[in-house]
Amino acid sequence: MKKLYGTLLAVVLAVALTNCSSTSTQEEELGYTEAALGNEKLFVDPVKMEEDLLGLVNEYRISQGLSPLSKNTPAYKYAEAHNDYMISRNALSHDNFESRASKIAAETNALSVSENVARYYTSATKTLEGWTESSSHKAAMEGDFTHTTLSVQLDKQGRPYYTQIFLKVE
Repeated sequence: MKKLYGTLLAVVLAVALTNCSSTSTQEEELGYTEAALGNEKLFVDPVKMEEDLLGLVNEYRISQGLSPLSKNTPAYKYAEAHNDYMISRNALSHDNFESRASKIAAETNALSVSENVARYYTSATKTLEGWTESSSHKAAMEGDFTHTTLSVQLDKQGRPYYTQIFLKVE
């Protein structure tokens, strides 16, 4: 009798465990792959990323009937410093933007200043897509600006942070 109950219990448990899983093997493999990718160390070349993303932003502006933006080298140090700040806090932010914009305007004679920030995108294309899918970031890219600068910096784990500054200089 104990053997019968033991066998019956084993069969019931086997059926229950088989029916409880709502994910397919493919879904489980995808979940594992995504988890493994999250732990991989990806190499991002910040200098190349800056060049690629600036090119894509200008291509996007041209596709929207807007003028491409010229590089503004003096504003780069502000974008770089803001990336340092975000990395130190492990968070995206526009903290201290008014102060940063005032300093940039004074130094470059800019009439207006705006910025976009992002983090963890591992390609210029994905970063641009993220910005175009956000109304505020898209508005900055499509704004009445003449110049830009972009800093891409990596945190200790090699994940990129982005600060792009837009300026209107006459």
